[in-house]
Amino acid sequence: MGRRAKRKKYRYIYSETILVVLIMLGLLSIAITQLLMTNDDIRVFLNSTERLEGINLNSNLSKEGSITIEVIEKDKALNSFVLLDGEPVTNFPTKSVNVIVKPNQILEIDGTQEDQPLHFKIVNTSDNVIEPQNTAVVKVDRNIQKICMVKLK
Repeated sequence: MGRRAKRKKYRYIYSETILVVLIMLGLLSIAITQLLMTNDDIRVFLNSTERLEGINLNSNLSKEGSITIEVIEKDKALNSFVLLDGEPVTNFPTKSVNVIVKPNQILEIDGTQEDQPLHFKIVNTSDNVIEPQNTAVVKVDRNIQKICMVKLK
């Protein structure tokens, strides 16, 4: 009798196996990137937004504006605070306060510690301030009220 022909064994790669390998490689690359981000020298090359923010911040450093905010009903409001980007800048020891602002800062008034609702008015802005506009009035009723995002010329 004749010899039998050998059968070739075909090895199949299942799509699930490829998917699992790709997921594992992705998770491994994320972990390695996170480890590399802890080093400041390498972070500069990995994070392109830091370079862009640095450029924007340097160009906006010279731009500043001045805004005067006044309490309408009272002579002073010691428990109300002016917030810039969520950080308290000043309270109202007098009827009006002057605040120095930079572009794209969020201007808010915190009246959470006040007993009664108060009204605040923007009475004066420097020439290079586009927003907030003069005569803007904000009512604060035991909350934090956003006035606007500061825009300069």
